[in-house]
Amino acid sequence: MNIEFHYYITYIIALRAGFKPDDAYVVAYSSQYVDDNNKIFEISPGTANAYSNYISQTLNIVKPKKELMRIYPIFHFMPGIIDDIETDSARRCDGKLHLLNTIPDNRNAQEILQASFNSNNLYRTGIATHMYSDTFAHQNFVGYYDSFNSMRGLLEVTTPDIGHADAKYKPDWPALLWEDKCLVPSHSKVNNKSRFLEAAGRLFEEYRRYLSTTYISSTATQDRVNLVSEIDKAIGDYDGTNEQREDRIARYKALIVGENFMDYKKDAWFNEAVRKKIGFLKWNYGWKENYQKSHWFKFQEAVKTHQKEAKIILKPIFENMELENL
Repeated sequence: MNIEFHYYITYIIALRAGFKPDDAYVVAYSSQYVDDNNKIFEISPGTANAYSNYISQTLNIVKPKKELMRIYPIFHFMPGIIDDIETDSARRCDGKLHLLNTIPDNRNAQEILQASFNSNNLYRTGIATHMYSDTFAHQNFVGYYDSFNSMRGLLEVTTPDIGHADAKYKPDWPALLWEDKCLVPSHSKVNNKSRFLEAAGRLFEEYRRYLSTTYISSTATQDRVNLVSEIDKAIGDYDGTNEQREDRIARYKALIVGENFMDYKKDAWFNEAVRKKIGFLKWNYGWKENYQKSHWFKFQEAVKTHQKEAKIILKPIFENMELENL
């Protein structure tokens, strides 16, 4: 998924589920910033406030780095439990199963999302939302260097078999129909819109259950139907080149009118917290006043907590596979 779901659609879902406008913004921004948090900063080095952040994405998702392999399963390709697999959705030409396979709406992803709710930390909820939503778009890929991800074809041979690098951006465009060459012919045609709408509906249910003191299933179900219908219309028709992206974003924004909408600006949180000045051949970074109350600092602390807790949940899988760099 990309900014269309991780920010705009997540923003819509959060509002419809009952988050206050300011809180919906924090959740949506945190969700999208997982993809933009791709640089390590050394802030105020040599002082009592020295700080280094963790990254949650690499600079180019189609050119991932082997040495940062922990990022992918923890933030973008959350492995499920084999029992979670719906056989029809994961029928591969080679008949393989994989312990790291990303399974939509899997129990590990649900557990981490619920832990974020229990923390009452909006930044963690946004980060967990990104991870959870990606289980729908990234299903049948693993967040590790493995031939399980390999797609046949001359062009695909030149890319590393990590995540959906061979498929490039195809799994992330909301209005795309494409072919997953790893799946059997009868199941290889992928409709991203269907996957994205299912993700939207399930995320809404989880948000509503978290926010409601009295959860009424029948009401939530009808509200989900209405919401998914709105998002369905906003995504619109098939777009094989993604050239209708800006039109779709305009339709998402129209669904948030009147809700104190704040658009996404990638560097807004960073600039709020960090000052920079030119040094010798590089930028030097230092904290601004009250940085510990800033969105960027709180987000970075949430990234560290998310990673720590996700690694605990996934530890049995990692140990069973004797994985390195994780």
